[in-house]
Amino acid sequence: MLMNDNVIINVERLHKWFGKLHVLKGVSFSVSPKEVMVLIGRSGSGKSTLLRCLNFLEEPSSGVISVAGETVVTAPGKRVDPKKILALRLKMGMVFQEFNLFPHMTALGNVIEGLITVKKMPKDEAVAIGEKYLAKVGLLDKRDVFPIRLSGGQKQRIAIARSLAMEPQVMLFDEPTSALDPELIGEVLDVMKQLASEGTTMMVVTHEMSFANDVADRIIYVDHGEIVEQGPPDQIFNHPVDERTQIFLRSFLCGDRSV
Repeated sequence: MLMNDNVIINVERLHKWFGKLHVLKGVSFSVSPKEVMVLIGRSGSGKSTLLRCLNFLEEPSSGVISVAGETVVTAPGKRVDPKKILALRLKMGMVFQEFNLFPHMTALGNVIEGLITVKKMPKDEAVAIGEKYLAKVGLLDKRDVFPIRLSGGQKQRIAIARSLAMEPQVMLFDEPTSALDPELIGEVLDVMKQLASEGTTMMVVTHEMSFANDVADRIIYVDHGEIVEQGPPDQIFNHPVDERTQIFLRSFLCGDRSV
């Protein structure tokens, strides 16, 4: 598959081994600009590893990754140029399960740190952008508050603002609500829904099926490191074709959150 104006992410034959464990088995897919792609599947199926390989938090064993015009080719024994990895990373924002905020920095300090250290932006310019994105996630009033004084939901919204402040072309979310108490999940999902409605290109790993049904343009079911089935929410949730997808959804809807 070649990159074109209708594709912002393109992945070809992506493999990831951890020792003898084959976690990703030749995964290929593409994402269109403004598309919201949601990955679902059992725990340990490779969903989070897939996201982490896209921005080289985990180095792929082999495969081709292209994001917004930046392409990196990986192969066994092939050293990837760190400058190419940095260029790829700057195209993407990543929000993790844990918030990973610096405890010694205020909310604003956390948001602007990347602008100052990575983009070498003057502090006054970085502050203006940081305040813009704190306001976007509804937390401008917490600009001078340290993480210890914030709820889990507020911390995750700060983490989202931090990623948005770098103005990436793609946002990656790795189970962004899994570490939150149930009553705090909604405030994070509301921010993500707003981003989707504004046309943000997003890849989301989640177990929040109602969110996936409401927001996703396409859902991918991943099992044992392979894409088993993909399609719009109505197809996946109401008319899944593959038996593995059917079994997963039946288990999940019956309340087995361990899947």
